[in-house]
Amino acid sequence: MNKIKEEIVSMLIEHSRIIYSVLSDMAVFYNRWAKDYEKNKASLEKKKSKMQLYEEDADGIKIQLIQNFSESGAGLGNFVSLILKMDNVINYPLEFVDMLPKIQLDTKSNQEINNRYEKLINKTIEMADVLKSTIKSLRDNPDAVFKNTTTMHEIENEVDNIYRQFLEYLYSNQDLDIRMLLRLRDSIVLLEQLCDRIHDIADEIRILLYQ
Repeated sequence: MNKIKEEIVSMLIEHSRIIYSVLSDMAVFYNRWAKDYEKNKASLEKKKSKMQLYEEDADGIKIQLIQNFSESGAGLGNFVSLILKMDNVINYPLEFVDMLPKIQLDTKSNQEINNRYEKLINKTIEMADVLKSTIKSLRDNPDAVFKNTTTMHEIENEVDNIYRQFLEYLYSNQDLDIRMLLRLRDSIVLLEQLCDRIHDIADEIRILLYQ
């Protein structure tokens, strides 16, 4: 790998670590919200602020990469496209944690909905972890890159199934107020779209692998 690409991949690695950190913080935010939103409100605000700082760090890496390398020569355009797709991922967990405080569940629905949320969130963390390993392997392990991008596709298929089952549960739950149902639906749409975006990143990485 030449010097310029090595520098770009180093920046992508750092960006992928930020993505993983943001999604991990999203999961922590969710867990505290699910346990007791009112009791944990102060710590949740701090967690959201931390996520926003991560977003600023990621945006700085994106801008630096574009400014330094967008005109460096043929073959680097796909790296710019990749960083743009990676940076877009961070919007979804931030929107998700903004939405959660607007959702209030009664005891009857709470546990089942929490279980379904946890399945979706765990899959997003799993995808982000595989993404982090994939970007690191861009340096010198193309076989691992291909294997990991395939894994991300497989996880995304699992996410689609969990999402559809969650959606069906919401629509068939007669105890849910319609406004609450719509907020729940919109929140899980964000998680599903988040995984779609990571899936798109996997496709972009495969283009890099074979260019």
